[in-house]
Amino acid sequence: MSRPSEHAIPKSLAVRFLGWIVATVSARPRLMLWFALLLASASVGVTVIHLEIRTSRADLMDPASPVAGTWKRYADTFAADKDLMVVVETQSPNSVVIKTVIDDLGERLRREPELFANVQSSVNLTAMRRKALQFLSAPDLRRTAERVQSYNAVVRDQNWNYIRTENLSAKLRKILVDQQKVNVVPDSTFRSVERFATSLATFMRHSLETNRPEAQSFMPPLPDLMNIASDQKLTDDETAYVMNDDNTVGVLQLAAVPQKDDLNGNARVIRRLREQIATVQSARGADYPGLKISLTGIPALEHDEMHSTSVDMRNAGIVAFFAVGGMLLLAFRGVRHPMLALLTLIVSLSWTFGATTLVIGHLNIISVCFSIFLIGLGIDYSVSFINGYLALRQELYELPDALRETAETTGKGILTSAVITALAFSTALVTGFPGLAELGLISGMGVLLCALATFIFLPALIALSDADVDVESLPQPFSAPLLRKVVVAWPVVSVSIAAVAVAFFGYQAFQYRDGTVTCRIDYDANLLALQDPQLDAVKAERRLAESGTETVLYAVSVAKTWEDAIALRNQFLKLPSVARVSDGASKLPEPPDNQSMMLIRQLQQNAAAISKNVPSIPPASHSVVGPEVDALYAAVKRSSNPLAQQAAKSLDQFLDDLSKTPGRRASDILTAYNDMVARWLINEYADIARSSDFQPIGLRDVPSELKNRYVRVDADDAQHWALRIYPKQDVWDGSALTSFVEELRTVDPDVTGAPVQNLESAGRMHLTYAHIGLYALATISLLLLFNYLRPGQKLLTVLPPVAVAAFIGYTLHKRNGDVDAPLLVLICLGLVVFIAAVLDYRNLRDTVLTLVPAFAGSVLLLGVMALLGLSLNPLNLIALPLVFAIGIDNGIYLVADCRSQIAAGKKTFEPSADMLSSVIVTSLTSIVGFGSLTVASHYGLFSIGILLALGVTSSLLVSLFLMPPILVLVAQYQPAPMEPVRVIRKPETAVEETAKPQSQPKKKAA
Repeated sequence: MSRPSEHAIPKSLAVRFLGWIVATVSARPRLMLWFALLLASASVGVTVIHLEIRTSRADLMDPASPVAGTWKRYADTFAADKDLMVVVETQSPNSVVIKTVIDDLGERLRREPELFANVQSSVNLTAMRRKALQFLSAPDLRRTAERVQSYNAVVRDQNWNYIRTENLSAKLRKILVDQQKVNVVPDSTFRSVERFATSLATFMRHSLETNRPEAQSFMPPLPDLMNIASDQKLTDDETAYVMNDDNTVGVLQLAAVPQKDDLNGNARVIRRLREQIATVQSARGADYPGLKISLTGIPALEHDEMHSTSVDMRNAGIVAFFAVGGMLLLAFRGVRHPMLALLTLIVSLSWTFGATTLVIGHLNIISVCFSIFLIGLGIDYSVSFINGYLALRQELYELPDALRETAETTGKGILTSAVITALAFSTALVTGFPGLAELGLISGMGVLLCALATFIFLPALIALSDADVDVESLPQPFSAPLLRKVVVAWPVVSVSIAAVAVAFFGYQAFQYRDGTVTCRIDYDANLLALQDPQLDAVKAERRLAESGTETVLYAVSVAKTWEDAIALRNQFLKLPSVARVSDGASKLPEPPDNQSMMLIRQLQQNAAAISKNVPSIPPASHSVVGPEVDALYAAVKRSSNPLAQQAAKSLDQFLDDLSKTPGRRASDILTAYNDMVARWLINEYADIARSSDFQPIGLRDVPSELKNRYVRVDADDAQHWALRIYPKQDVWDGSALTSFVEELRTVDPDVTGAPVQNLESAGRMHLTYAHIGLYALATISLLLLFNYLRPGQKLLTVLPPVAVAAFIGYTLHKRNGDVDAPLLVLICLGLVVFIAAVLDYRNLRDTVLTLVPAFAGSVLLLGVMALLGLSLNPLNLIALPLVFAIGIDNGIYLVADCRSQIAAGKKTFEPSADMLSSVIVTSLTSIVGFGSLTVASHYGLFSIGILLALGVTSSLLVSLFLMPPILVLVAQYQPAPMEPVRVIRKPETAVEETAKPQSQPKKKAA
């Protein structure tokens, strides 16, 4: 942005080459426009036809890593990476409706095997139920025998009055009161009371709400005879369903069949599945008000996230386009030149999409955000070029000369910024995360293509649009003369105030503890919290987790033998963070010993002898039940035990409902409750009686629906036994996720599944970004220093440190087999700084000054985030390198302007009009453009917009109020030329010739 002068620094070969390119383009603008637009059209066509969208988070991990390899083997063996879940909900307990809907939908899906596989609506447990007693361990068998003995007094002896509500209440009250007298009340007593209270209160409330007693609202007030693990589901009907204990949520499980012609993952399958869900919802919803059917699962969540992100990016892009256009309209006081800048951005984006399609072929859920970077940086290059061009035209330069001179002055800063930014982005290639590596590669290519479009497309547009336009008709760039003088009026005071402000925000952002400086900004790895909470898949997952039925976040361990699977299951169940384990191995318990088998035969024979007829129990009386339950309530309320308090709450609810219900109706409900207790007890005996097959349980007895999910046998008879481990806590949360996975790895280091993938991608991403930041800082610093160093000092300053770091790395690798890359980077950077400080201090100083807006702006950003309570997440981390890059851009332009003025012989520094205008306009357009992301419903994109707007604002403030005063002090106390003086001896006859002024670009006569 410097003006040509007889004292100007000699132009380098690269700068002269830029001038030649722009001069060539502006001489044949139509040819270049046709070429650029045809290339953009071809890029769009290639993108539309061939660009894929990969929504799986597995694509974010290094395919060569052990974690990715383990997941791939599991997914290939069990086809589990496409698991989907249909959630069927009712407002009140209604298992009949849920089962009907699940069966209906399951039958529809089985008719389309080309889209849906392994549809599990229910599980046929007939074969396993005939051997149900063999699933009980020896202690459980003895406990069942004891309960059968206690229930025999009721069932075998036909003393059904024992289970009447008032008698059950009286018995529990007597046990509790006797134990309270000796001040020893075990939890088992409170659990029994709580079970009875919950059963009674729930049945009463549901009967009043539905105007009739219903079996699905009944919960047994007494313990089950066979205490088989809930995930076995052998105590249900002949056909088992995945349903919660309240009978309000049921789940249908299936797998999506990959579609080779679908470029967007499972989009076609998910769309068709939702069509079927809508059909069933429409058909059944009228008969069952409150019925809701929804879809979730990792593929559905990823599909909805990608769709939501795409819609938000489109909406934000439209808002940004018009907002940035309006900002440029105000800045340039016209329409033509802002439209040229926006058209250049569109062409460069098209080129980038085409290059992405040809080089990579796909986008993932991280790299899809690359356009954010290009909108922020690409428009800046065009604005800076137009600003410099218009400033030269106001100095009466002819159009071709103004374009060429702009390329040789402003263009140098654009080229330097583009190369440095692209190389900084390319450091993501060494992180080992394909998602980040692809983002870095695409963004790096895009930045270079934006710069290329600025030099070969924008000049052609300007050459055509301004060909017949007088200088007087051209807009004058925003100059802000008063601001330019104010920011340098009191340099010492300004630097002091700005330094205090940066220190204050730095104190808010960082803390020093135990010899370590840490950042106060939290990192939230919760991927579900980033999505739009109104998405159907997100709401379904939340309700599913709250119901305790299923969750999409389960870990997986695979054993090679049945024995190993049982051992792993037992170890996993002992971990504090594990709620339950679902597997196929536990469906095949060890054959019972002789003593247990004798007890099994005896239990089955005794149960078979019991009559299956439902007894006739005399009607209940509310006047008898009420006082007895009230007495139990009084006894329970005296205890502070949490179980007792819960029981008291349920009893209080029952008594309240009973008091508000007419006597006859209340008695009818209590009579129905007594009948259901009797029916339940008879069915318990019938379950034992049906366990009449005493042959050992084998793999053939396991239902095919379960075998498909948990057991695989290869052609060479190699076995694979899968175990699904479910967490107790919500492992979408970062801390719970870390503890869950780390505990699982103590049992099986090769554990895999969605929680492990989330931890290794989103959970570790902030650490990866820390490495990227270090590599990018080293790359940027070396390139800036290399750019500023005098020709004779470049290689001498850079090559020896690189050689030393390489030697140290080679030695460490040979000795330890591993290399600490960050340590080597720091060693190399430290040596470069030391050598530069000795050989070329002034250019080292300029390198540091160029970094000031980036560093100080980042500190301001983090301080503001701390004050506002904002946190980092896996998506808005992307904003940090962009904020840093914009700060570097501002630093490059400011330092270049200062160097140019000092080289011209000035004793102080005042920001030039076109430079300051470019910094302000590009920053404001970035703030407005990035701020458009706040319209997104996807919280991840919303947070990116907030951070980018705050970050660019911070860099702008530093560039306006800290950098100019610093550069004033530099110019005043270091006024010597920055380039070495070259003495050239010439023949005396040439003295007169050399004294003539150098030819300047042609100016238009005033």
